[in-house]
Amino acid sequence: MNKKILFAISFVFALIGFSSCSENKEENEYENWQAKNDHFIDSICSEARLGRDGWTMIRAYNLSDSIVQNDKNSYYIYVQKLVEGDGVRHPEFRDSVRVHYSGHLLPSRSYASGYLFEKSYSSTELNETTDVPKLFGVNGLIVGFSTAVMHMVEGDRWKVVIPYYLGYGSSASGKIPGYSTLIYEMELAKIYKYQVDKNTAWW
Repeated sequence: MNKKILFAISFVFALIGFSSCSENKEENEYENWQAKNDHFIDSICSEARLGRDGWTMIRAYNLSDSIVQNDKNSYYIYVQKLVEGDGVRHPEFRDSVRVHYSGHLLPSRSYASGYLFEKSYSSTELNETTDVPKLFGVNGLIVGFSTAVMHMVEGDRWKVVIPYYLGYGSSASGKIPGYSTLIYEMELAKIYKYQVDKNTAWW
């Protein structure tokens, strides 16, 4: 058989093997992922209902007022208040905000501290002197993030746990697999009132 044909066949099989290994690695990375995330939310909910370690729960802003605390754990975000701000007002749905934040997933096979999927600052640690908080429209965020922001005042720094129901749901989003709990550390740096604060520049 022609050497070129043999090389091409070998190359194709190598590609197939590489693809298969990548898929297996991805599956193993997040094995039993939905169950792990459900269990974690149930555990955090138990802590919040008992008021342990400063955990509280906040119902998602887009759910009916008829929802009560005995309903699904995934209807709530879970908050641990790390620093109390000195602001006096909360952002509303059509306002814009600037937020310092980092977001990671639950620990997995390769990420003992959870995969860091997003952050607003450029270095390993936040430097409030040089890092510019990210600008968002409150109504353009995932439900869980919007819910947290609308309960904060300027200067608040919170740890926020968002169940997948209030995050990216059951489908993968970029490098975030479906059924992922999102764990943010976030600080509300500035509120811009809708149709009032026209200049949203940081510096």
